[in-house]
Amino acid sequence: MGQEKSAEGTEKTPASALQKPYPLDAVVTKDGTVLIVDRNLPGIWKKTDAGLSVFVQGSKRLREPLNACRCLALTADDALIVGDSATREVYRIDAAGKPEAITGGKIGIPVDLAVSSDGTIYVADLETRSVLKIAAGTKEPTSFAKLNARGISLDASGNLWVVTQDTEQLVKVDASGKAEAIVKERVFNFPHQVSVNAAGEAFVTDGYEKAVWKVAPGKAPEKWFQGEPLVNPVGTTWVGDQLIVVDPRASTLFQFDAEAKISPWIEVR
Repeated sequence: MGQEKSAEGTEKTPASALQKPYPLDAVVTKDGTVLIVDRNLPGIWKKTDAGLSVFVQGSKRLREPLNACRCLALTADDALIVGDSATREVYRIDAAGKPEAITGGKIGIPVDLAVSSDGTIYVADLETRSVLKIAAGTKEPTSFAKLNARGISLDASGNLWVVTQDTEQLVKVDASGKAEAIVKERVFNFPHQVSVNAAGEAFVTDGYEKAVWKVAPGKAPEKWFQGEPLVNPVGTTWVGDQLIVVDPRASTLFQFDAEAKISPWIEVR
């Protein structure tokens, strides 16, 4: 995936071309390329050592492909999957850098994605208030868990962690669909996404609290980090054991080490 480029991706675009940037989510390919979706930019950005540029250009017209990307994920072989609320669709970016529709518009509003090792795609659908499942090699979404999901993440054992807007705010769902509430009461103020590390610790972004929560196995949730420079943390991903948090209002991707020390990683300006 990291070596695949669209025609648009070869043309450098200054960050200043993006007015009022609002990055929501990011992933990092195996070769270290950072891919970012921005609600105010149709398409997908990429960040390399050479700078920030357009990787795949989306349409500037409403209800056309990649006009309103909100989330993205990588498959085990580094193929890019993107959720677009403008077309109610999940796309796979092909070798030529073109979006291939997966479901034919059979979903609602995709706000987060996760992809298992076998290629199964999970979609947090804000409109249907559920987690949808697209089995590998198919284009038919089915209901996986009836949870009012905002963020989802797979752990090393293949369990899907779901941040919800319901009373049970963090739920772990196994491959069969059996759910276990991890956070059973309202603790988070306005949670967005979740990422789980190798130790089974979940990290949840909370926009209203300007915080990242940590939920360790068998322990109550704790505010792992809160306050400036975070303004409205949303997206999460990993670079090794470093947690990356995407903050749209700060127009910055922040990096955290294991001791919760924060530093700016990429500025989208």
